[in-house]
Amino acid sequence: MQTQNDLRDARILIVDDEVGMSCLVSGFLDRLGYRHVRRVNKAPQVFVELEAFQPDLMLLDLMMPGLNGFQVLDKLRRGKDWERALPVLVLTGETAAEHKRRALSCGATDLLGKPFDPSEFAMRVRNLLEAHFTRHALAVHNQKLEERVAERTRQLERALEDLRAAQQRMIGQQRLHAFGEMAGGVVHDFGNTLMSIVGYSELLVRDPSLLEQKEVALDYLRTINTAGRDAGQIVARLRDFYRPREEHEVFDPVDLNRIAEETIALTQPKWGAQAMAAGKSLVVQPELTRIPRISGVAAELREALTNLIFNAVDATQSGSITLRTLREDAHVVLEVCDTGSGMTPEVRERCLEPFFSTKGEHGTGLGLSMVFGVVKRHDGTVEVESTPGCGTTFRLRFPSLVPRLPMQPTPTAPPPGGRSLQTLVVDDQEVTRNVLERYLQNDGHRVATASNGHEALRCCETQAFDIILTDLNMPGLNGAQFGALAKRRRPGQKVILLTGNRDLAGGPGNQTLPPEGVDLVLHKPVSQSDLSRGIASLLSG
Repeated sequence: MQTQNDLRDARILIVDDEVGMSCLVSGFLDRLGYRHVRRVNKAPQVFVELEAFQPDLMLLDLMMPGLNGFQVLDKLRRGKDWERALPVLVLTGETAAEHKRRALSCGATDLLGKPFDPSEFAMRVRNLLEAHFTRHALAVHNQKLEERVAERTRQLERALEDLRAAQQRMIGQQRLHAFGEMAGGVVHDFGNTLMSIVGYSELLVRDPSLLEQKEVALDYLRTINTAGRDAGQIVARLRDFYRPREEHEVFDPVDLNRIAEETIALTQPKWGAQAMAAGKSLVVQPELTRIPRISGVAAELREALTNLIFNAVDATQSGSITLRTLREDAHVVLEVCDTGSGMTPEVRERCLEPFFSTKGEHGTGLGLSMVFGVVKRHDGTVEVESTPGCGTTFRLRFPSLVPRLPMQPTPTAPPPGGRSLQTLVVDDQEVTRNVLERYLQNDGHRVATASNGHEALRCCETQAFDIILTDLNMPGLNGAQFGALAKRRRPGQKVILLTGNRDLAGGPGNQTLPPEGVDLVLHKPVSQSDLSRGIASLLSG
């Protein structure tokens, strides 16, 4: 609030056509100590004086010739002085209530009748000036606050931009770190998968007599085949780590009991010979009950279960690892229990976090987070129970398939209608050509082969094919380019593209359209059943 000395510095403008009255009022103000007072005796000059003098208070008479007080108030209300809230004290001899109401409605701040009491006049002037200066101080304060807020906002925006830039740098560093960690995890998983392939194949090579034991040889070959498929899935999931499940992704019916049995066989080198070499004494025992199937991807579930078994082996010096299945209402539960060292509550809370590891340089911290990602993609949940010194139980819970829902049949050979198809296999890799040729011959189809796109085009000039299977990456003319040329020469030609590139469409969960000239994409490695299903779906439209 303004002090008394400050109030006396206020600028006061007197507007009255009577010179004597304006001099009288000016004299009162002078005796009250106000040092800046001006008089206007001709109303039309008031706005010129307003612009030049910039008063803090106007003392206005109502009844003046040419431009009366009501008109002055009306113009003030519509001008910029109204916007800066210039207080107006009307001094008038008109005592009629109608004039008072009209003056106040036109914008007068206060009204005092003539003749007026000097003390009352002094108090009204002081009150109006105090209120005016208070409003002005508040306006200045608010303006400063707005400027400070604006400056603070700019500072926060700059800080936010700096933070975003720092986050981007950190994300880049984390991506590089994650890539290194991921590579380590992939090497780890590949090593385990290749161990099964190399181990069982070497047993057959070293002891050919095993081939005469059909059941043993068939069991070994099934294990090798399963490990090879899983290796392909590891490659496929490099870009899919922690990928959310897409709505249109189609899973197959999966038997968790079979997954458990296969995983025990796949991991035997780890919990058997390797554990024994490390001085451990472990036994892996299944406790499998009759359960319904779940909807899922077998290779992903095997990999998740493999990681859980490996973790259990690392945590257990001697004792048992139990794989248990059971049914709970509309869910199927798979438990992996060990009698190992267990986890503290702090470790248990964080064990599913990516890159969290208690193994130091020997662990990537990706195993359990990968398990969590796989289970979440299968609409399941993960529960962890662990007590230091008493072992750990990982409980995976999945929704079961409703028994009354029909299972989707898997197309098998012979082809639809028993028709033998004329096929062309195009691949620059001889091993791949031979495998695909045997697949197709096993299904009863006739097969021609070509080692590149140009050779395949020459084949198409001399012969018509029901189905063309072509590799994508070939020198000179790639598979997509060859497919487009083949369709131009023969509209309606069916072309299947085989590739290891998962960014191309053709599999569930991929929204990208196939390349031009391609009807279907199959991802390598391709099994005979995959190829049979692909051909059947293509022929059925």
